[in-house]
Amino acid sequence: MKKLFIVLGLLSCSYLAEAQTTNTFPLKLRVASFNVGHFNQGLAGGFRFMGQPGGAQKKEITGMAKRQVSAWRQWLSEQSLDIIGVQEWNKHFDVDSSFNAQEELLKPFYNNVYFGNEHKWIYNGIATNYKLTNLRFKYTHGDYYALIGDLKVGNKTITVISTHIPWQKDWHVPALNAFIEDLKQYEYFICFGDMNSSDAEQMHFREAGFNMANGGHQGWFGTASGTLISEGRQGQADKNIDNIVTSKNIKIMNVSAPRTGINDFDHLPVIADIIITD
Repeated sequence: MKKLFIVLGLLSCSYLAEAQTTNTFPLKLRVASFNVGHFNQGLAGGFRFMGQPGGAQKKEITGMAKRQVSAWRQWLSEQSLDIIGVQEWNKHFDVDSSFNAQEELLKPFYNNVYFGNEHKWIYNGIATNYKLTNLRFKYTHGDYYALIGDLKVGNKTITVISTHIPWQKDWHVPALNAFIEDLKQYEYFICFGDMNSSDAEQMHFREAGFNMANGGHQGWFGTASGTLISEGRQGQADKNIDNIVTSKNIKIMNVSAPRTGINDFDHLPVIADIIITD
């Protein structure tokens, strides 16, 4: 009889766990959007040793890259994110191509890693232990695009997006406006992105009925960290360019844009808890 109770208890726990993650609402997820700046503070090619020119041997450079890989792993592990959307990724973590970034940083923590096309400056991805289906991407201008996948939760489809909006004058406004119109087709969506947009421009997301992490109910969080550091400021208007935007039936709480110790001279991540409601 005691064994029967144990078995029934395990089955009950298993059922509840499944119900809470796949069949019922509300569902809570911890998520982040992070423009990783090619692991090299915004320069293309990946991490490189930034010491004295010619002052480090190959062995020292590789050792430094290895320590940086460990630092990134530690940060990712500490965040315990259910979904992370990234921009400006790099196939290799370092310019010497010693470390495959996806294998070294994401695979230890996520079974499912999805990427769009790799370009010199534009490379978007999504990492999660949930399964995304119907993967596709949509280009706006030049190399800029949105990576899109579907997450099935019960009988609902949550569209998950990692995007990078162009900053170039002739491309920016048309791309942003078109993207907002595209989002209106989804009943449920979570969008991670480097929006490259002013505060006023990002308010168009809210005017369209969406929720925002950055510029939402908790206010603005500076993420263009390199500019803020050079100006000696913690925050400034129109430096809040990275965001998580959701459909109105997904609530956003506990927003932060913390310094990471790994990439603080380029972009800061936006991290939030989201609640998917019925």
